[in-house]
Amino acid sequence: MTRLCKTIQPVSRVSARIRLPGSKSITHRAIIMAALSEGPCEIENPLRAEDTLLTAGAIEALGSVVEWKENSVRVTPPACRWRLPQGPIYLGNSGTSARLLLALFSAGTGTFVMDGSPRLRQRPVGPAVDALRKLGAEIVWKGQAGFLPVEIKSRGLDQGDVFVDASESSQFLSGILIAAPAARGKVTVQWSEPVASRPYLEMTLAMMKEAGIRFERQESNRIYIPAPQPYAPRNFTVEGDCSSASYFWGAAALTGGEVFTSPVSAGSLQGDCRFLEVLDKMGCRIVWENDGVRVEGPRKLLPLDIDMNEMPDMVPTLAVLCAFADGVSRIGNVAHLRIKESDRLYAVACGLRVLGIDARELPDGLIIHGRTPAGPPSGPVQAFDDHRIAMAFALAGLRLEGVAIDGAESVNKSFPQFWDIFESLAIDSY
Repeated sequence: MTRLCKTIQPVSRVSARIRLPGSKSITHRAIIMAALSEGPCEIENPLRAEDTLLTAGAIEALGSVVEWKENSVRVTPPACRWRLPQGPIYLGNSGTSARLLLALFSAGTGTFVMDGSPRLRQRPVGPAVDALRKLGAEIVWKGQAGFLPVEIKSRGLDQGDVFVDASESSQFLSGILIAAPAARGKVTVQWSEPVASRPYLEMTLAMMKEAGIRFERQESNRIYIPAPQPYAPRNFTVEGDCSSASYFWGAAALTGGEVFTSPVSAGSLQGDCRFLEVLDKMGCRIVWENDGVRVEGPRKLLPLDIDMNEMPDMVPTLAVLCAFADGVSRIGNVAHLRIKESDRLYAVACGLRVLGIDARELPDGLIIHGRTPAGPPSGPVQAFDDHRIAMAFALAGLRLEGVAIDGAESVNKSFPQFWDIFESLAIDSY
């Protein structure tokens, strides 16, 4: 992919109505559940981006038929679980794909090799592998223990009780839960608390229930799943992506402007929808309408001290906003950001320093001394091949002359249309 350095044009105020792409997290899960279903599934408003195409390509390699249309995707599961792929299945830098698909592959019969980019090889999958081994999957490390590449030799999942360490990522737990109904007998899944990014666990369970899967919450950290039971073939509509919406909400917040985003509702399955509550604390006005939400920015952003454990993907966006809020902000309890597409705490601190902002990394967060930067950046902001870093720091360019994002092409991972939409926000340029 050609490396792109994108310079942002400052604006005095933004005003826009934006149609959001489908949720990345929900699209991943919907595609995988469709591969486990009894018949064809039609998924409306899916996200068609680098990561979700990797997940779709993986289930195609297992024998599913995936037919993309303009605003939907049809998934027809294979007659047998699974067809043997031609070779290793490559998953780029999609941690969600890797962690959810480990369990999916183990739910069928065959030998499969999973691999990814150098960065994906640094992102842990050990807790998922430990749990799957307890359910009968034979998984061999092909490189460093705890990381891709792996070879999975599976005869399907056995019944049993399993413990999942989800302290680093709820995706380890979500993968096991999604695959558990395909086991030969009942499965009980337990985990320690707290769970990193817990709202994604609740999203997984809500989607399983919508797809006809029965389960019983025996304790706050223990779920019993009768098996085998199939996912129902159905039509399913993916919500607009709240993570993607955050950049436009942030644009309104930063410029004192107004942005309406749809389709999204106050009852969203996505934990990142709660970022609106954070913006409210920073002085924004939030107005829910029939099919979306309007964010109105304040005259002056307020600093804050906040635990972002349940919304870690929102931290880069929040950090940029805090940079322009007069006062000291502290963002905490997000150590798991160090094992994302980049070490996001390091990447954010680097970017803020380029803008002239005093930012200090903590083991699990950031301290940001916010103020309107006095001069141009000292150089381009490095995206570190991370879509969320690129999109978050684009916001700074709305207020500050000379902001350039080196690695701007990384947005293709989750939001290929981002730059086209972002550049349409201005109504008055400086």
